[in-house]
Amino acid sequence: VGINSLIANNIYEAAYPLHDGEYNSPEDDMNDRKLLYQEWACYGVFYKFQPIDLIRKYFGEKIGLYFAWLGLYTSFLIPSSVIGVIVFLYGCATIEEDIPSREMCDQQNAFIMFWISTRKFQFNSEHGH
Repeated sequence: VGINSLIANNIYEAAYPLHDGEYNSPEDDMNDRKLLYQEWACYGVFYKFQPIDLIRKYFGEKIGLYFAWLGLYTSFLIPSSVIGVIVFLYGCATIEEDIPSREMCDQQNAFIMFWISTRKFQFNSEHGH
């Protein structure tokens, strides 16, 4: 009925718990799982750096290295995302003054733009370009 009976019937040789201790136990009972929860898994610590040593100690070398790489990769993407948001906002603010954007986004010219691109494709294919 449980893991103990499976071990007793020699179906399994041994069983190990996935986690040691509870993460929501009283304050005086500190374990690795609770410490990792307080330093990394709570919503209130999203702005802090990842505790890579605690992650490595609890989950092992491979998982620790994965989260170290993930943190580094995310920090590399932050400047690119800031530039992307600035460019997007600039595009939204200046779309009315930008003639190519107006021509492409104007619903009345959508049919005309389709035929212009089709004619250009035909011209290029006829002349071997």
